[in-house]
Amino acid sequence: MGRRRVAVIGLGRLGRRCAEALRGEPDLALAGIVRRQPAPTAGLDAPVVAHVSELGQIDAALLCVPPGVTLGSAREILQRRTPVVECARLHGEAFLAHRAELQRMAHLYKTRAVVGAGCDPGILSLFRSQFALLIPHGHTHSSLHTGASLHHSLAAEGIEGVRKALATELKSQDGTLQRYVYVELEPGTDPAAVERALRQDPLYLDEETLVFPVDSIAALKEANRGLLLERHAAAGDPSHAALLLEARFDETALAARVMLAAARALPSLPTGAHALLDLPPAALWGEQGASAEREWM
Repeated sequence: MGRRRVAVIGLGRLGRRCAEALRGEPDLALAGIVRRQPAPTAGLDAPVVAHVSELGQIDAALLCVPPGVTLGSAREILQRRTPVVECARLHGEAFLAHRAELQRMAHLYKTRAVVGAGCDPGILSLFRSQFALLIPHGHTHSSLHTGASLHHSLAAEGIEGVRKALATELKSQDGTLQRYVYVELEPGTDPAAVERALRQDPLYLDEETLVFPVDSIAALKEANRGLLLERHAAAGDPSHAALLLEARFDETALAARVMLAAARALPSLPTGAHALLDLPPAALWGEQGASAEREWM
């Protein structure tokens, strides 16, 4: 089977990430990019057009546009019988109403859509739902943005050889606090010496300190996100069950990967608009489903 042609609608941060990710996929191909003012785009070897019709036959479209124009963009593409994947940041009743409208359109034009296929809603929705499935009576707490400690960051920048620093505080699996310190070092600086100096600083003595050299603190602040997702059994539950997911990731890149996975699932779906919760996990692997089952089951 040949590579399926996928168009990217919009070229903001998410659109660019999707376009870049598509270039390396064995089963998906970047058919082109649709944006208001078409012009050659550095680093992306693909047609850039003003309207999706200029790309010819495509198998799917990834909607990387603001939530306020998602429905209009989706209607324009669905009426061409082209399946779409979108990741508008909507939750609760707003998400259900949005999905209902896309459901109406998909049935009207006899095609398919995957709704909320991003980071949140998206992959984090799956994690939250699975945690609740495993601990049905309890409560969930999630923090998507781990705050940086300015005081600790400035102290780290005072260490010889540290150009810039970013310090955050996270909980370990047993509930104790850990200090994560990301450091941008001067050329030739020994990371081990910086770590020793930090751990001897009185400000860091009360917590376990982990030091991570990075190329750019500015890039880290721009792209990096933290997640702490916890699910605890209800008070009085004798199991005292608890689940914890701690992660650090580039939110835009993660959303792009989820959109590509949803695009792989489209051919196996019936007509209509589907949330990630509706999709069998194997469908997100597309043609790689059998090998994924062998590896992960």
